[in-house]
Amino acid sequence: MEKARGLDVRPEDLADAEKRSEFTVCVVGLGRMGLPTACIWADAGFKVVGVDINPAVVEAVNSGKAPFEEPGLSELLASVVKKGRLTATADARAASSRSDVIKIITPTPVGPDGRPDYSPVKKACIEVGFGLRPGSLVVVESTVGPGITEGLLKEALEKASGLKAGEDFGLAYSPIRATSGRVLRDLVEYPRVLGAINERSLEAAKAFFSAVVKGGVVAVPDMRTAELTKLAENFYRQVVLSVTNELAILCEKVGVDFYEVARAANTQPYCRLLRPGLVGGHLPKDLQLFIAEAEEAGAELRLGKAAKKVNDKLVKHVLKLVREALRDCGKSLRRAKVAVLGISYKPNVKNPKGSRSLELVRELEKRCRTVVAYDPFYTKQEMEELGYPAASSLTEALSGADCIIMAVGHSRFKELDLRTLKDLTARKAAIVDAAGVVEPGKAREHGFAYRGFGRAHRP
Repeated sequence: MEKARGLDVRPEDLADAEKRSEFTVCVVGLGRMGLPTACIWADAGFKVVGVDINPAVVEAVNSGKAPFEEPGLSELLASVVKKGRLTATADARAASSRSDVIKIITPTPVGPDGRPDYSPVKKACIEVGFGLRPGSLVVVESTVGPGITEGLLKEALEKASGLKAGEDFGLAYSPIRATSGRVLRDLVEYPRVLGAINERSLEAAKAFFSAVVKGGVVAVPDMRTAELTKLAENFYRQVVLSVTNELAILCEKVGVDFYEVARAANTQPYCRLLRPGLVGGHLPKDLQLFIAEAEEAGAELRLGKAAKKVNDKLVKHVLKLVREALRDCGKSLRRAKVAVLGISYKPNVKNPKGSRSLELVRELEKRCRTVVAYDPFYTKQEMEELGYPAASSLTEALSGADCIIMAVGHSRFKELDLRTLKDLTARKAAIVDAAGVVEPGKAREHGFAYRGFGRAHRP
């Protein structure tokens, strides 16, 4: 078996696209972070083999068609596939056997008990290990707890390959730092945190990342530090979101507009209040993983648990605002038609994973006459497949509605004409703004009863 060149690479070996074309990179997991990664590395000149267990994803990638929406991805994928720089397969063993670098970007789900499930990433390591060549460099990029890469995953790789990490093959950890809607930009522009099993692995991984990432590489002492860095970043953001939401609820009670408070408070350099709203995406899952890993280590993340408790209750708070707004119209929730606008987990992206809108809809279905959801980024069929009672158009969703819930702050919702909305809804109708989309004064001027998350109520 010919020796791979990943572990002994030098920066000068990757100086330009022509030299990079001599190296093969395997990306295991072609999801929302994996496929953009594969495309970026292929665009930089590397020969890339993508691996995914889903045959439909493999077929789509080999056809040059993105299996999901992400700005710029369809064009980049079509380009690198056409140039022959990116192919896809379901065979991780075969792909790793002809690769110099293997990047593992598989999901880390959290079970109903709040414990992380490392079986997908462990299985990926086993499959990679069966094909692993001496001289290869393995870089784990999945979100995992401290010590998982040098423990569970290293053991899986070594046992399957019969090789020794740090000697026969390199091992490093570098967490993904990107968000939907700007993944391609983030993967290139954000600095990459990087830890490795030894100096040799670190220098090799640093050389490869430096050839692609414009933001540079932040080297840390070991893989545990890199793993914890990712969790610390998300922990911080989740806590700040919970602080934001707590203050927003307080503002409602004392008759103050949170957005004005945040605008003023954020002029202080050490204050960074965010936009209040339903917290979704990967952050809640990563916080659960962090809490579980902390408990495993004998520590208790009390602040993390408090943040989770605050954010878990937000759907109930929105329901409270709906009841109050309908009461202002002289209506009850039980007899109302409610239109929920927005099903993505964040504004202006087509990504429903982790969205709180479905939870909101399910709670409304228990209490309302009719609930309907609409999002301009999805077809009616796509929404129904996700479990939503869907409308095919905004007009259909709002027709005769007693209450409109702005669940996601898409720009298209901010551009809606309130006069048109008023013509479509019931004669007495309410707007509940959970995303900071509608100006309270304008809603009231157009005859809507209004409640907003973090907004002072003005009769």
